Amino acid sequence: MLSFIAAAVLLPQDAGVAQPQGQTPPQTAASAARKVAVLPWCLKDGTDTAVETARDTVHKIFESVNYEVIPEVRTKSVWEEDLGYPALKLSVGGGEAYPDLPPAKQLLEIGKKMGVDLVCAGRAKWHTKSVWVSLGPKTKADCTVDVIIVDVAKEEVVLDAKDVKSDSTKKEHALESFGTLFISGGFTMVSGGPKTPHQKRAALNAIAKATEPWVQTAAQSRRKIG
Repeated sequence: MLSFIAAAVLLPQDAGVAQPQGQTPPQTAASAARKVAVLPWCLKDGTDTAVETARDTVHKIFESVNYEVIPEVRTKSVWEEDLGYPALKLSVGGGEAYPDLPPAKQLLEIGKKMGVDLVCAGRAKWHTKSVWVSLGPKTKADCTVDVIIVDVAKEEVVLDAKDVKSDSTKKEHALESFGTLFISGGFTMVSGGPKTPHQKRAALNAIAKATEPWVQTAAQSRRKIG
């Protein structure tokens, strides 16, 4: 299970204090937070737990650089109901078609509609195999990720990562660079057994590797006041 090691401090507004007429109320930490709309990723051939891990990982990456993630159910509703775009496929398996990512222009449109700073869309697919070795079955999973991030105010694509692949046996520098963001305890690199732990590790590796260029830039732009 992933653990996010961070504390978000929200400064409450003073209850019952009237603002002078015509004066804008002071901005709270919550209202000042940068926001990102994440279109639900399409995930192919993953176990339920691996799928949940992948979605959780995407959210935690944005939270690690102080972005508030808009609930995906709201983003999906705006996409399908307000903008009238085709329904988003959340998962596919077997021989089902693997949908393309939405074009950047559509991501910019929903970003402006929702008033957010960033919009992210992505997809991931797994390939898992088990082989028999002298000590028993050995399982290996790999995960391939495509992800695009659009900066709404700048009207720019700030990340466009395609076919980023990693597997459950690797130690990705990208994952290690997140430091306290993730704890992937309970996974033994050489273990066999069920495929879920391997798919989880592969997803962590691939998503971290794909988003690392943007995360590094976002982290560098942060600075303390004072």
